[in-house]
Amino acid sequence: MTTTSAGGQMAGYLWQAAEACRRALTAPNDVVIRVEVEDDLSVATMDGAILACEQLKHSEHNNVISEDSQVWWQAVDAWIRGPAPEKSKLRLVTTSDLKSNSLLASCYQPTGLAPWDSLLEKMNKRAVEEPNKHLASKGVYVRWNNLNNSKRELLTRIEIAGAQSRLAASNDLLEEALMDRGISPTIVPQVRQAVVGAFMSRLMASLDSGGFEVTVKDVNSDLMEAYARNAEPGFYEFPDLNYTYEEIKHLQVNHHQHLIPQLAAIDRDQPGTISRALNNWFEARARRQQFMDGAPHEVQDLKRHDRGLEEYCQTLHEEHLPISGLENAKAVGRDIHAACMKYQAKLGRTDPPLPFTQGSYHEMSNALLLKWNPRYGGEE
Repeated sequence: MTTTSAGGQMAGYLWQAAEACRRALTAPNDVVIRVEVEDDLSVATMDGAILACEQLKHSEHNNVISEDSQVWWQAVDAWIRGPAPEKSKLRLVTTSDLKSNSLLASCYQPTGLAPWDSLLEKMNKRAVEEPNKHLASKGVYVRWNNLNNSKRELLTRIEIAGAQSRLAASNDLLEEALMDRGISPTIVPQVRQAVVGAFMSRLMASLDSGGFEVTVKDVNSDLMEAYARNAEPGFYEFPDLNYTYEEIKHLQVNHHQHLIPQLAAIDRDQPGTISRALNNWFEARARRQQFMDGAPHEVQDLKRHDRGLEEYCQTLHEEHLPISGLENAKAVGRDIHAACMKYQAKLGRTDPPLPFTQGSYHEMSNALLLKWNPRYGGEE
């Protein structure tokens, strides 16, 4: 992974951890990042299918690599011995650059040459000659010679990310990744420290397990917590949404589940009430999705807004306890619904339009995050 000095090895391990953390901040939400499981770093689906196996090679020196280099042969040997399935991506991530005019540069840089036959011939020749005593002593050449010719096509699955920044630049790269996620430059150092701290805590807790893995979802959760501790709430505008009548009806028919039954359970299912509720719900869903797809501070502000709505509704329910029967439960539900339809919770530092708040309440009722009638669904 690194030079043989103790300092170089430590730099390599820290660089590996920093790269794993950065990858978790930039990968899709439905994957797992692993360290020292299948490879130096690997990416898998939530159900365990390996998507990529990566060899990470950090050096303190300005090295170049070619098809003759020990680093290259060690990476290929790791993939020969490793568990990577035939369709998974193989990546060599290294601080070294590819040697100009080398076969590696011709094959793995976007030159369009890709002389795979020449590279394969050169590697076959070196494996027979065994010029590197260290590689020979480790059985690297023997494993290549014993590899079926069809298996040697793994060369065409490899990607090389060369000339990568060294450990000293890791903080800058992590902060760039965070700013790409919408974190303001004014708070990005504090957020980086918190996210990296949480990541390293997870990593240290796994030292006895023989490997480490973390879901991108968990790292995103750490990011949201770090952001919430450091960010200022935002200001938002609510321009008109342009949707056709057909689009609105399609969503209403295909996505409402408990919204109308919840209103019926408090005798608020008159046509006008239902129509207004569905329209507010549709517009709120569209705007809420924009927030959920937005920057971390927008996601966080929406979550705070929703907590405010839920807490207000819950407080109203507690004020009406105990419930003395079905008719009382229905009357309580009407009172709570009426109060919630007049309530507005802050969205960041903005007072959202009342229809947005009403639509958000209907979204929660549709998802059974709250109930108007406390006995809706048959619960006592």
